[in-house]
Order: sequence, then structure tokens, then C-alpha cells
Amino acid sequence: MAWKAQNEINSADAKRIDASILQVDTQRKNMIFQLGEAYFKANKDNEEVEEAYKASIDSINKLEYNRKVWINRKMKLQGMRICEGCGNVLPYESCFCNRCGIKLEAVAEDLLEIPGMQSEATQ
Repeated sequence: MAWKAQNEINSADAKRIDASILQVDTQRKNMIFQLGEAYFKANKDNEEVEEAYKASIDSINKLEYNRKVWINRKMKLQGMRICEGCGNVLPYESCFCNRCGIKLEAVAEDLLEIPGMQSEATQ
């Protein structure tokens, strides 16, 4: 009987420790993510960034571009587009934004290839 009670205590302690480990791991991953995001934002347009980071920054820039293309494709299906100047939603065929007045350029529709990643063009 005493062995069972001790085993239950150890099990409860182990669960609390596992929860603490998970919490620390999650906080660590979030901090690494925040650090990486801050580094990326500070260097995304920097042509002289350290060579070790160039490929990753280039891939992230391409992913951001491809994200815009997917959004553009979705908006086009709905007969809409987004003004690059102010973010206003407009009819797809608009030539000028009725909020900020800028001339609207052609909507980007071609995805960029990203080395080492599955092509999104087939999705």
C-alpha cells in the first residue's frame, strides 16, 4: 500500500516536472523565434548581411512575396484586390485607389521558386 502511494506521488511530481519542462521549452522556442524575427526585420533589405544568413533571409522574403500572391489569387476569386499603398480593399478592375489615390499596378500572380522547399505552384 505504501509503495502505491509513493508511486502516485512520484507520478504527480513527474507530471508537474513535465509541465515545467514543456513551459520552459515553449518559452525558449518563442524567444528564439522573436530573436530570429527581430534579426530578419533588421536585415531583410541588407545586401551585406552575413553569408550564413543570406539564404534564409532570401527564402523568407520569397515566402512573404508568395504569401501576397496567394492572397491576391484569393481576392481575385472574390473580384477584389488590395491597394499596396494603404491596404484598402477595392474591386479587382480598379486602376486607382479611392482612398489614397495611387495608381494600382498589375496584381502579382506568379509564385517564386524557393530552393529546398516543395513547389507551391502545384498546390
